[in-house]
Amino acid sequence: MDELVDPTDDPAVDDGQRRGRILWALATCMAEKGYQATTISDIAREGRVSKTVVYAHFRDKEECLLELYTRANDKMLATVRRAQEEAHAEGLPWRARLRAGIGAYLHALASGPTVAWAALIEVQAAGPRARALRRQVFDRYVDLIAEVADGLAAEHPDEVRPIDRQLVLAAVGGVNELMLARVESGQTERIGDDVDAATAAVVGLLERRPSP
Repeated sequence: MDELVDPTDDPAVDDGQRRGRILWALATCMAEKGYQATTISDIAREGRVSKTVVYAHFRDKEECLLELYTRANDKMLATVRRAQEEAHAEGLPWRARLRAGIGAYLHALASGPTVAWAALIEVQAAGPRARALRRQVFDRYVDLIAEVADGLAAEHPDEVRPIDRQLVLAAVGGVNELMLARVESGQTERIGDDVDAATAAVVGLLERRPSP
């Protein structure tokens, strides 16, 4: 999952290689000792750079976390959207299309334990700016799933019912809890085992059932 936090592909970023090391260093330190206990000295030591270099890239530890979280989730959302588009292009059934997007999300997180820990655990302890960003990112996931759900309801009106955004929010929250439980128990690499359960939660909201 290196590409989720590596800014070297962004031409607007100066000294991208060291900047990427700093981001990874923060993720590694947080996984070991938590956000609150991590210091700039820890980040510099883990990233094999000086504190001066860290401060040249980031005003403080919080700004570093915000970029780590933003970049990881931007790439993650792009991965999910691409998986949805490819599944649609392949003509997969609507349930399989949902599974493709959800699976892409869970497997990407499973491949990067340190970033998963930062994204699901530490961002909640980092202050109001980080919590506000987390809400924005969460809303973007909800919007993406709601967009997919609306499209499926239009394509398969006999099988998929329209649902409002609050129900999508509840479903995405449930999927998030599945991932959180894995990460908190030290089973991040097994997040992918929950693809079927996560997909079933979303499918259960969408599929039309016979009237009693």
